[in-house]
Parts: sequence; structure tokens; C-alpha cells
Amino acid sequence: MKFSDTAIVTDLDGTFFNTKTELVKRNLDAISYYKQNGGLFAVATGRVPEMLGILEPMMPSLANIPCINCNGAFAYDFQEMRPYNEIFMNADKATELVTLVSEEYPEVGARLSSKNGKYIIHRTSWTEPGGKTIACLPVAEAPRCGWYRIAFDGPCDQLDAIREKHEKEFSEYFDFVKSCPTIYEFNDKSATKGTALVRLKKLLIDTGRATEKLKIYAVGDYENDLDMLRHADVPCCPANAIDSVKKIAKLHVCHCDDGAIADVIDAIGKTK
Repeated sequence: MKFSDTAIVTDLDGTFFNTKTELVKRNLDAISYYKQNGGLFAVATGRVPEMLGILEPMMPSLANIPCINCNGAFAYDFQEMRPYNEIFMNADKATELVTLVSEEYPEVGARLSSKNGKYIIHRTSWTEPGGKTIACLPVAEAPRCGWYRIAFDGPCDQLDAIREKHEKEFSEYFDFVKSCPTIYEFNDKSATKGTALVRLKKLLIDTGRATEKLKIYAVGDYENDLDMLRHADVPCCPANAIDSVKKIAKLHVCHCDDGAIADVIDAIGKTK
């Protein structure tokens, strides 16, 4: 088939979604055509499967391979409704870091994504509970079960100060990224979108959904996508990507508002 042995793995905000966090019809139409002709499609996001917003009910029909969640802490198969390759962080070290940050920067909130669900572990005006938040409680009281990811929410300058002060100290344990100017987050050191992409490629080949010829096109716009793009066969970015992403992308496509994923599919089609 035309798109056999190709896979697109895309970030959501600023890439698959438009700048208003809306779906782009041009993308959806192109993805449908791409999959009908043998293409594999997945998303890579910092979110857990139940927090995908308007995309959540569509995922079983949209993604035909496992998706990367929590910035690489696990992959999730929306057909089988189960996770793969879960990687949990050191909860004690994470508690130590969150406690330090909460004491030094009380305005900065903190959210925990875990196997049990989502917790607010330091509540501020930046971290009001959403509809699927299990509880608001101090980080020391959060259940020590399967911690995937922690995100700090706050003013950009304060998050930059936290990074400057603490990232090096805890880099032995965690991988740190910004997903936007007001969100600074961390996972276990071995859990990144890039390492998850490598595991996903192996899974697809080992399970016979692709051959050794599989070529992965990864699409992203921000700092938390850099590692994924570095590990992709073809790194791609929309016109609205930050400069560091543009520097490593081999395929540059239109602005996310105009259907960046459709542009990627058009480009793949021209190689076939």
C-alpha cells in the first residue's frame, strides 16, 4: 500500500491542534486517507489518556498504533485499552524536589500524573483542579504508586529560576523539559518522548505491524519535542515551532492553524 512502513507520531498542542486547541479538519481528512492507504498514526503528549480533552473520544478510531503519553513515561494502545513500557519515577526524590520548590516559590503549583490518576500536589491559582483530578493534597501524602510525571505551573521567570537552581542537582534522577513558557515538567531520567519513540518502533516491528523498513516521521513544535525529533527518522516541525526545533527538523511544514499534519502526509506521498 502507498504508505506502508511509514508512521507519523505527532505532538498535540501547537502541532496537531491549532492555536486555539481545536481540531483542524484538513488534518483529520488527511489522516483518514493516510491510514486507509497503510499509514500508521499516533500522538505523543505529556497528557495521560483520560486527559486528552476533545480528542479523547476519538482516539480509538484515530490512532491505529500505541501512543506516547506523559512525555514518554508509557505508551498506550487505544484499541486494546492498555499501557505498554511503563516507567515510574523515584517518588522519594520527586517529593524532595516538589517540597523544595513549594517552599521557595509558593506561587508555583504542581501536578502529579500517576497510575492512579491526576493529583494536585501543590495548589495555587496556576493549578486549579480539573474535572478528572482525584484529589488536592500535599506531595508527601500522595499515594506512592506509579508516578509518571510531575508538572510545575507558574510564571515563566519563576520556572526558569527553578530550572537554574535545581535541574542540575536532580538530573541524575529526572529528565526536565518545558512544554510551554508556563509549564516545566519532569519524568524519570529514562522516560522521554525520544526513548519512547525508539521503544515504539521496536514494538511495531516485533509485532509485525511494520517491517525493518519502517520510517517514523515525528512532528513537534516545542522543547519537550526535541528528544523525539532527534530519535525520529524524519524530524518535522510546523512553521510556528520554536527556533531550537526548527534547527533540527528536516521537514518544515505549514503553521499548525493551517493543517501541519496534512502537509506532512502530502510530503510523504511525494516520496512514494
